[in-house]
Amino acid sequence: MIKFFRHIRQRLVSENKLSKYLLYAIGEIILVVIGILIALQINNWNQKRIVKAQNQTIIQNLNTEFSENLIELNFSSERVNDVIEGLDTLLKVMRTQEHNITEQEFDQLLNKTFWFPSWKPSSFVLMELKTSGALSKLDNNELKSLLFKWEREFDKMENNKTNYLRYGAEYVEFITKNGSVRNIDALTESTKSLQKSTIAKNNPELLKHPEFENRADNFYFLAVRLREHLLSLRKIMEDIIECSNTELSND
Repeated sequence: MIKFFRHIRQRLVSENKLSKYLLYAIGEIILVVIGILIALQINNWNQKRIVKAQNQTIIQNLNTEFSENLIELNFSSERVNDVIEGLDTLLKVMRTQEHNITEQEFDQLLNKTFWFPSWKPSSFVLMELKTSGALSKLDNNELKSLLFKWEREFDKMENNKTNYLRYGAEYVEFITKNGSVRNIDALTESTKSLQKSTIAKNNPELLKHPEFENRADNFYFLAVRLREHLLSLRKIMEDIIECSNTELSND
């Protein structure tokens, strides 16, 4: 092809047809430019296709990670609800002082309040996106906004959880000093082989103790706050999953 064009140029020059040569040269330049533009367009198309495939992989991984985390969050939320329900019952009994609760029922009620969150959601995909800079390159602005919102709310939850653990520890400390933690553990499935203590018990008379009421109240307040954060996180996670599902189904 190159020899063909060269032959034409040489013939036009030898025939002294300068105007035709110039027109031909211009036409050749235009063809070269068109070829370059086509090559660039193909390259851009390939790059966009690669980026789109990468985005789809990222979104799929995020969808999987948040779906699995949501399952564990729902379990933690249920356990926090149990703690709140147990503490709510204790505080009502303390307020009215009208109860006929047995020692066994008291143990069961305390056992319901003995739970401390261990939920630690996986963040491998999100951290990898942040460190690699791929997060800022996501095309879906709504999804990016939700991910940033998730991080802020998660930090708030973690701060609240720290206080929850502190007040929960003070609550347990009171029972440790004035009752029997072993009797509570004996009702827990994973530690029921301990059996009940023969030297200590949880006397329902503890429900008349002001310090116990104060510690239970503090614990209750933080448990309610923790539940609010978990509910907020659940909503954000559900939105992230829905948004990523929509993105995946559109392609």
